[in-house]
Amino acid sequence: MNMSKPLRISIAGTGKVAQALGQAWLKGGVEIVEVWGRSPENAQKFGQKLGALVVKDLESFSTDIDAVAVLVSDDSISIVANSLPNDVKRFHASGVTDRNVMGGESGVVWPIKSFNLESLNEDLTDVPFGVEAASKEYEAILYKLVSSVGGRAFDAPSKTRAKIHLAAVFTHNFANHCLALSQQILDEEGLPTDLMKPLAEDLMKGAQSGNSFSLQTGVALRKDMGSQKKHIELLKEFSNQKELTEFYKFVSKHIEDSHEL
Repeated sequence: MNMSKPLRISIAGTGKVAQALGQAWLKGGVEIVEVWGRSPENAQKFGQKLGALVVKDLESFSTDIDAVAVLVSDDSISIVANSLPNDVKRFHASGVTDRNVMGGESGVVWPIKSFNLESLNEDLTDVPFGVEAASKEYEAILYKLVSSVGGRAFDAPSKTRAKIHLAAVFTHNFANHCLALSQQILDEEGLPTDLMKPLAEDLMKGAQSGNSFSLQTGVALRKDMGSQKKHIELLKEFSNQKELTEFYKFVSKHIEDSHEL
Protein backbone atom coordinates (compact mmCIF):
# COMPACT_ATOMS: atom_id res chain seq x y z
CA MET A 1 0.00 0.00 0.00
CA ASN A 2 1.26 3.48 -0.87
CA MET A 3 0.93 5.45 2.36
CA SER A 4 1.63 8.73 0.51
CA LYS A 5 -1.75 8.52 -1.24
CA PRO A 6 -4.72 10.19 0.48
CA LEU A 7 -6.80 7.74 2.47
CA ARG A 8 -10.29 6.89 1.22
CA ILE A 9 -12.85 5.80 3.83
CA SER A 10 -16.61 5.52 4.24
CA ILE A 11 -18.62 6.15 7.39
CA ALA A 12 -21.53 4.20 8.87
CA GLY A 13 -23.33 6.45 11.35
CA THR A 14 -24.40 10.08 11.59
CA GLY A 15 -24.20 10.83 15.32
CA LYS A 16 -21.92 13.20 17.23
CA VAL A 17 -18.81 11.00 16.98
CA ALA A 18 -19.36 10.45 13.25
CA GLN A 19 -19.84 14.17 12.68
CA ALA A 20 -16.79 15.21 14.70
CA LEU A 21 -14.41 12.64 13.24
CA GLY A 22 -15.83 12.86 9.72
CA GLN A 23 -15.33 16.61 9.53
CA ALA A 24 -11.87 16.35 11.11
CA TRP A 25 -10.78 13.68 8.62
CA LEU A 26 -12.12 15.69 5.69
CA LYS A 27 -10.20 18.75 6.88
CA GLY A 28 -7.10 16.54 7.31
CA GLY A 29 -7.14 15.44 3.68
CA VAL A 30 -9.00 12.13 4.00
CA GLU A 31 -11.54 11.46 1.26
CA ILE A 32 -14.95 10.43 2.60
CA VAL A 33 -16.37 8.27 -0.18
CA GLU A 34 -19.79 7.17 1.15
CA VAL A 35 -21.94 7.52 4.25
CA TRP A 36 -24.84 5.56 5.69
CA GLY A 37 -27.28 6.31 8.48
CA ARG A 38 -30.49 4.84 9.85
CA SER A 39 -32.21 8.15 9.18
CA PRO A 40 -32.17 8.93 5.43
CA GLU A 41 -32.64 12.63 6.21
CA ASN A 42 -29.65 12.76 8.57
CA ALA A 43 -27.56 10.71 6.15
CA GLN A 44 -28.32 13.17 3.32
CA LYS A 45 -27.31 16.16 5.46
CA PHE A 46 -24.14 14.40 6.61
CA GLY A 47 -23.23 13.33 3.09
CA GLN A 48 -23.59 16.90 1.83
CA LYS A 49 -21.29 18.19 4.57
CA LEU A 50 -18.60 15.69 3.64
CA GLY A 51 -19.10 15.69 -0.12
CA ALA A 52 -19.85 11.97 0.06
CA LEU A 53 -22.36 9.70 -1.63
CA VAL A 54 -25.20 8.38 0.51
CA VAL A 55 -25.95 4.64 0.42
CA LYS A 56 -29.28 3.18 1.50
CA ASP A 57 -27.97 -0.26 2.49
CA LEU A 58 -24.80 -1.26 4.34
CA GLU A 59 -24.26 -4.06 1.83
CA SER A 60 -23.96 -1.40 -0.88
CA PHE A 61 -20.78 0.18 0.47
CA SER A 62 -17.97 0.31 -2.09
CA THR A 63 -15.03 -2.00 -1.42
CA ASP A 64 -12.62 0.30 -3.28
CA ILE A 65 -11.67 2.11 -0.07
CA ASP A 66 -9.17 1.75 2.75
CA ALA A 67 -11.78 1.11 5.47
CA VAL A 68 -15.29 1.77 6.78
CA ALA A 69 -15.59 3.71 10.04
CA VAL A 70 -18.44 2.14 12.04
CA LEU A 71 -19.38 5.11 14.22
CA VAL A 72 -22.61 3.99 15.88
CA SER A 73 -23.68 3.22 19.46
CA ASP A 74 -21.73 0.45 21.20
CA ASP A 75 -24.70 -1.92 21.15
CA SER A 76 -25.11 -1.47 17.38
CA ILE A 77 -21.47 -1.93 16.33
CA SER A 78 -21.65 -5.70 15.78
CA ILE A 79 -24.89 -5.60 13.79
CA VAL A 80 -23.76 -2.74 11.55
CA ALA A 81 -20.22 -4.06 11.00
CA ASN A 82 -21.38 -7.55 10.14
CA SER A 83 -23.77 -6.16 7.53
CA LEU A 84 -20.88 -4.66 5.53
CA PRO A 85 -19.32 -6.37 2.49
CA ASN A 86 -17.09 -9.19 3.77
CA ASP A 87 -13.89 -8.01 2.11
CA VAL A 88 -13.89 -4.40 3.34
CA LYS A 89 -11.82 -3.41 6.37
CA ARG A 90 -13.76 -1.88 9.21
CA PHE A 91 -13.05 -0.13 12.52
CA HIS A 92 -15.03 1.35 15.41
CA ALA A 93 -14.33 4.20 17.83
CA SER A 94 -15.53 2.63 21.08
CA GLY A 95 -13.39 2.48 24.18
CA VAL A 96 -15.05 -0.55 25.72
CA THR A 97 -16.16 -2.69 22.75
CA ASP A 98 -13.97 -5.61 21.70
CA ARG A 99 -12.50 -5.38 18.21
CA ASN A 100 -13.50 -8.94 17.32
CA VAL A 101 -17.27 -8.25 17.43
CA MET A 102 -16.95 -6.64 14.01
CA GLY A 103 -15.99 -9.70 11.97
CA GLY A 104 -13.72 -9.41 8.93
CA GLU A 105 -10.48 -7.43 9.11
CA SER A 106 -11.26 -5.16 12.01
CA GLY A 107 -9.67 -2.35 13.96
CA VAL A 108 -10.25 0.39 16.51
CA VAL A 109 -9.57 4.12 16.48
CA TRP A 110 -10.74 5.43 19.86
CA PRO A 111 -10.31 9.14 20.67
CA ILE A 112 -10.00 9.89 24.38
CA LYS A 113 -12.32 12.86 24.12
CA SER A 114 -15.95 13.63 24.84
CA PHE A 115 -18.04 14.72 21.88
CA ASN A 116 -21.10 16.87 22.52
CA LEU A 117 -22.91 19.60 20.61
CA GLU A 118 -20.37 22.19 21.76
CA SER A 119 -17.27 20.16 20.85
CA LEU A 120 -18.18 18.82 17.39
CA ASN A 121 -15.86 21.24 15.58
CA GLU A 122 -13.04 21.34 18.11
CA ASP A 123 -9.45 20.79 16.99
CA LEU A 124 -8.26 17.22 17.69
CA THR A 125 -4.56 18.12 17.78
CA ASP A 126 -2.75 16.15 20.52
CA VAL A 127 -5.86 14.16 21.45
CA PRO A 128 -4.75 10.59 22.35
CA PHE A 129 -6.24 7.86 20.13
CA GLY A 130 -6.13 4.22 21.21
CA VAL A 131 -5.49 2.07 18.13
CA GLU A 132 -5.82 -1.68 17.59
CA ALA A 133 -5.74 -3.56 14.29
CA ALA A 134 -5.83 -7.09 12.91
CA SER A 135 -2.54 -6.63 11.03
CA LYS A 136 0.49 -4.34 10.89
CA GLU A 137 -0.55 -3.13 7.45
CA TYR A 138 -4.00 -2.18 8.70
CA GLU A 139 -2.49 -0.60 11.82
CA ALA A 140 -0.46 1.71 9.54
CA ILE A 141 -3.69 2.87 7.88
CA LEU A 142 -5.32 3.62 11.24
CA TYR A 143 -2.23 5.42 12.53
CA LYS A 144 -2.33 7.58 9.39
CA LEU A 145 -6.00 8.40 10.06
CA VAL A 146 -5.05 9.60 13.54
CA SER A 147 -2.08 11.57 12.18
CA SER A 148 -4.33 13.31 9.63
CA VAL A 149 -6.20 15.11 12.43
CA GLY A 150 -3.09 15.82 14.51
CA GLY A 151 -3.88 13.16 17.12
CA ARG A 152 -1.44 10.98 19.07
CA ALA A 153 -1.93 7.28 18.34
CA PHE A 154 -0.91 4.60 20.83
CA ASP A 155 -1.29 0.82 20.94
CA ALA A 156 -4.46 -0.13 22.84
CA PRO A 157 -5.47 -3.81 22.87
CA SER A 158 -9.08 -4.45 23.88
CA LYS A 159 -8.47 -5.23 27.57
CA THR A 160 -6.14 -2.26 28.04
CA ARG A 161 -8.52 0.03 26.17
CA ALA A 162 -11.45 -1.04 28.35
CA LYS A 163 -9.52 -0.10 31.49
CA ILE A 164 -8.60 3.27 30.00
CA HIS A 165 -12.27 3.76 29.18
CA LEU A 166 -13.15 3.00 32.80
CA ALA A 167 -10.67 5.67 33.91
CA ALA A 168 -12.24 8.06 31.39
CA VAL A 169 -15.68 7.52 32.94
CA PHE A 170 -14.34 8.64 36.33
CA THR A 171 -12.38 11.51 34.77
CA HIS A 172 -15.15 13.02 32.70
CA ASN A 173 -18.59 11.48 33.20
CA PHE A 174 -18.51 11.26 36.99
CA ALA A 175 -16.59 14.52 37.50
CA ASN A 176 -18.97 16.33 35.15
CA HIS A 177 -21.95 14.92 37.07
CA CYS A 178 -20.50 16.33 40.30
CA LEU A 179 -20.08 19.72 38.62
CA ALA A 180 -23.70 19.55 37.44
CA LEU A 181 -24.87 18.84 41.01
CA SER A 182 -22.78 21.77 42.25
CA GLN A 183 -24.40 24.05 39.68
CA GLN A 184 -27.85 22.79 40.72
CA ILE A 185 -27.17 23.77 44.34
CA LEU A 186 -26.02 27.24 43.27
CA ASP A 187 -28.94 27.68 40.88
CA GLU A 188 -31.56 26.72 43.49
CA GLU A 189 -30.03 29.36 45.76
CA GLY A 190 -30.24 31.97 42.98
CA LEU A 191 -26.46 32.21 42.65
CA PRO A 192 -24.32 32.34 39.47
CA THR A 193 -23.50 28.80 38.33
CA ASP A 194 -19.94 29.78 37.34
CA LEU A 195 -18.84 30.54 40.92
CA MET A 196 -16.89 27.27 40.98
CA LYS A 197 -14.68 28.21 38.02
CA PRO A 198 -11.47 28.71 40.10
CA LEU A 199 -12.02 25.36 41.85
CA ALA A 200 -12.69 23.62 38.54
CA GLU A 201 -9.47 25.07 37.16
CA ASP A 202 -7.62 23.66 40.18
CA LEU A 203 -8.98 20.21 39.26
CA MET A 204 -7.26 20.55 35.88
CA LYS A 205 -3.88 21.00 37.58
CA GLY A 206 -4.16 17.49 38.98
CA ALA A 207 -5.34 16.11 35.65
CA GLN A 208 -2.38 17.66 33.85
CA SER A 209 0.24 16.63 36.42
CA GLY A 210 -1.24 13.20 37.17
CA ASN A 211 -1.12 13.68 40.95
CA SER A 212 -4.76 14.40 41.81
CA PHE A 213 -4.63 12.10 44.84
CA SER A 214 -2.02 14.28 46.57
CA LEU A 215 -4.02 17.44 45.82
CA GLN A 216 -7.15 16.25 47.68
CA THR A 217 -8.50 18.76 50.20
CA GLY A 218 -11.75 19.27 52.10
CA VAL A 219 -13.75 18.41 55.19
CA ALA A 220 -13.88 14.66 54.44
CA LEU A 221 -10.09 14.46 54.25
CA ARG A 222 -9.78 16.42 57.52
CA LYS A 223 -12.53 14.32 59.16
CA ASP A 224 -14.30 17.56 60.07
CA MET A 225 -17.56 16.00 61.24
CA GLY A 226 -19.12 19.30 62.32
CA SER A 227 -18.86 20.75 58.83
CA GLN A 228 -20.11 17.54 57.23
CA LYS A 229 -23.18 17.48 59.50
CA LYS A 230 -23.86 21.12 58.57
CA HIS A 231 -23.68 20.20 54.86
CA ILE A 232 -26.12 17.34 55.35
CA GLU A 233 -28.55 19.68 57.10
CA LEU A 234 -28.30 22.12 54.19
CA LEU A 235 -28.97 19.37 51.68
CA LYS A 236 -32.44 18.90 53.19
CA GLU A 237 -33.45 22.18 51.52
CA PHE A 238 -32.95 20.88 47.98
CA SER A 239 -35.45 19.17 45.71
CA ASN A 240 -33.51 15.89 45.44
CA GLN A 241 -32.17 16.01 49.00
CA LYS A 242 -32.34 12.24 49.62
CA GLU A 243 -30.18 11.33 46.61
CA LEU A 244 -27.77 14.22 47.24
CA THR A 245 -27.36 13.24 50.89
CA GLU A 246 -26.64 9.59 50.07
CA PHE A 247 -24.15 10.65 47.40
CA TYR A 248 -22.46 13.15 49.74
CA LYS A 249 -22.07 10.54 52.49
CA PHE A 250 -20.75 7.87 50.11
CA VAL A 251 -18.14 10.09 48.47
CA SER A 252 -17.05 11.61 51.79
CA LYS A 253 -16.53 8.16 53.29
CA HIS A 254 -14.63 7.01 50.22
CA ILE A 255 -12.29 10.04 50.41
CA GLU A 256 -11.69 9.44 54.12
CA ASP A 257 -10.99 5.72 53.67
CA SER A 258 -8.74 6.26 50.64
CA HIS A 259 -6.50 8.65 52.53
CA GLU A 260 -6.14 6.60 55.71
CA LEU A 261 -2.51 5.88 56.55
